[in-house]
Amino acid sequence: MGDTQTHRADWRGLLEEHSQRHGPMYCRIAYGVLRDTEAAQDVCQEALLKAWRQRDQIRDAGALKSWLAKVTVSESLRLLRRRVTERRVLREHEAAAPGVAGPTEIVDRRDLALVALEQLEEPTRTVVILRVMEAMSGNDVSELLQVSPSEVSRRLHEGLDRLRRFLVNRQIHG
Repeated sequence: MGDTQTHRADWRGLLEEHSQRHGPMYCRIAYGVLRDTEAAQDVCQEALLKAWRQRDQIRDAGALKSWLAKVTVSESLRLLRRRVTERRVLREHEAAAPGVAGPTEIVDRRDLALVALEQLEEPTRTVVILRVMEAMSGNDVSELLQVSPSEVSRRLHEGLDRLRRFLVNRQIHG
């Protein structure tokens, strides 16, 4: 086998083993964001496909777990954003239809939480999702993301503080 074929075979085996060992964790992360089993499984498959497509850029196989966790969070939020947009468009469409009541000003709490999460930088958002939505311990998040426990704590505190301020401002001004 040539170097390219060997690299692909190595990565195929690595991804298969990694998927078997850590796949349930990624699905739990995606489910924590989406609250939809089938969508969570789709997100996990998409994350693994991204890893396969970007295998030449992922130099450190040891960082794969962290990389896939971040991609899983990002893909879950992307899908959730799309759903929020679709619901908003449907509400607006229903409002424009004759004989249908106008859209309500009340935003679904989940939509508002998504908007608040989107305000966070990616590393902070990932920590908040893993600690709060996935209920992972600080040490587990630290190990997964390959950052110190104090960094996990700092990001969690910062993220929750920013979420609180965002939600309070929305209640006051919304």
